[in-house]
Amino acid sequence: MYLLTLSDLNQTIHTSPLQEPPLVPSYLQERLQLLVKQILMGLPVEPILNSHPQFQQWVFQLKELSPSLFLPQRKLFVDIPIQTKLDRAKRGVTEENSSPSPPFKVIQVRANVGLVKGTPKLFEWAIRHPVLTWQDRVKLWVAAEFFEIEPHKLQLIILALHPTQPAEKVLFAWDSKQHRHTQNWLLTTIERERKQTVIKLNGHLTPQPKEVATAINLDEINLDEINLDEVNEVSI
Repeated sequence: MYLLTLSDLNQTIHTSPLQEPPLVPSYLQERLQLLVKQILMGLPVEPILNSHPQFQQWVFQLKELSPSLFLPQRKLFVDIPIQTKLDRAKRGVTEENSSPSPPFKVIQVRANVGLVKGTPKLFEWAIRHPVLTWQDRVKLWVAAEFFEIEPHKLQLIILALHPTQPAEKVLFAWDSKQHRHTQNWLLTTIERERKQTVIKLNGHLTPQPKEVATAINLDEINLDEINLDEVNEVSI
């Protein structure tokens, strides 16, 4: 089996209009994620807080938007890997009437999963737009498959921070239609990338010269007839 992550998918669709422009550089996003993770684990965070003037404000906004998120007894699993197999059979496609399967069989994402009355719920906090992105959809699809729950029972809560605007808390519900659409999109995207890769490789392949491609019959070489004194030394 082959593993495909969100980073791999991002490289595949980097020219797609589906992507929203980032609000801040990626290193700030990474530091914010580390900051919140250490707060939830009860670890010291002063060095990270002092590394950017807005971190203190963003943490305050997160606690305002979702106070229960930071309670010690909260059943929250932060940044855990979940994965599921991307199977053609789930959408009724058979191997006989389809093109070759995508090279990647397993989709893996990292998610923040909270248990609410025993039901998984996804949480996202980031400096981002308060809209549902393709990354969110893939996470919801993987989560529904991984936890084996019906799509309509799954929700995503986004705590969207902004450099200059007020933070927002948005809840997105999932359903079977979005679930099926996301799965088909994944299959189509991966297969299209595979075909483009094959075309590029074929374009770079050139036939070998005949004299290089011709096999040498070692049985026809008479070692006794070779005069080693006439063979030039190899310069190194």
